[in-house]
Amino acid sequence: MKPIKVANGLANVICAETKISSTKNEMLSYAGYGIDELIENNVSYEEVLFLLWHQRLPTPQELKVQNEKIMANTLLDEQYLNRLRTISNTHQHPMSILRTAISMLGTQTDATGTSEQVQGRMLTVTTAIINDLRHRPVSTPLLNLSYAENFYYLLTGQLPNAAQTKLANRVLILHADHELNASTFTARVVASTGADLYSCLTAAVCALKGPLHGGANEAVFNMLQDMDKQDLSVPDYLNRKLAKGEKIPGFGHRIYKHGDPRAKYLKVCAEEITTATDQTKWYTLSEEVRAFMAENKHLQPNVDFYTATIYHCMGLPANVFTLLFAISRTGGWLAHIHEQRDLHTLIRPSSEYTGPINRTISVSEAKTDQGA
Repeated sequence: MKPIKVANGLANVICAETKISSTKNEMLSYAGYGIDELIENNVSYEEVLFLLWHQRLPTPQELKVQNEKIMANTLLDEQYLNRLRTISNTHQHPMSILRTAISMLGTQTDATGTSEQVQGRMLTVTTAIINDLRHRPVSTPLLNLSYAENFYYLLTGQLPNAAQTKLANRVLILHADHELNASTFTARVVASTGADLYSCLTAAVCALKGPLHGGANEAVFNMLQDMDKQDLSVPDYLNRKLAKGEKIPGFGHRIYKHGDPRAKYLKVCAEEITTATDQTKWYTLSEEVRAFMAENKHLQPNVDFYTATIYHCMGLPANVFTLLFAISRTGGWLAHIHEQRDLHTLIRPSSEYTGPINRTISVSEAKTDQGA
């Protein structure tokens, strides 16, 4: 078969078939259910996990069994937690710590590598890293709480009320999957080699660590904080950044040219949590930025823009925001890893060599006899 040359970055190239999620027509759906359908019907994150893993919603009994398996795997032994504390004190970026922590999970004697095990441990490991970095006690998950409730509880130390649980559930669902993004594609490439789940997940985290994929929500809040300190109007601040050729984080998307469908729900969450925590200035500032970008650059917020404010109002530092993305996205990564494995096909594209050819070694370059 004659090789096909494609665009740099594989833009607009379909290189896999999937039943897990779709962004066709700029609408996000999971296994055929639009994100609006799932959010407006108050579907739980655990139900979305089952949907991604099995391409259908669960029966009550299936959901109960799955949730029990996930929660049973949230408990980690003290030896692992001690090693985690050690690497958390190495003054590395939190995503570097998470990368090592996930790889280290694969060395556990009980690392069976089921989806439920990985999903459960991802929650505990990630929140433990965040609490270690903040010099706070590492809380033990409460088995009677849902995944979203534990997400909120482990990060804040407080049992969530109904509104806080709803917010956590929405954040988790809206980040759960997004077809063939960079980290998911990376996970599928590694899965195609037959590697174990923890190796695939470690590779995905490595890809997410890159600033062109993950990290935008961290950059958004750093920008908002800097903006709040400056004696400049929002338009003046943004115009200065643009004049220097800097990008405004949290805007634009390769797929969504008319607005990210997840952002409208996260906008509501941001407004609600800033009101509840008396931090409305962050929402107000965000809205000023959104209005400027819409009018002057014709760009709309993406999934990262409002999550920055949400996570900050949960009391979290900006440098751990991408770790929270990883907790949510683990469900999607696992679904794609299993789907790729079932194909039993190694992903191995070709490259086009563009360097010089038919080169010869000149006399001056030739090795001379150094012997006596």
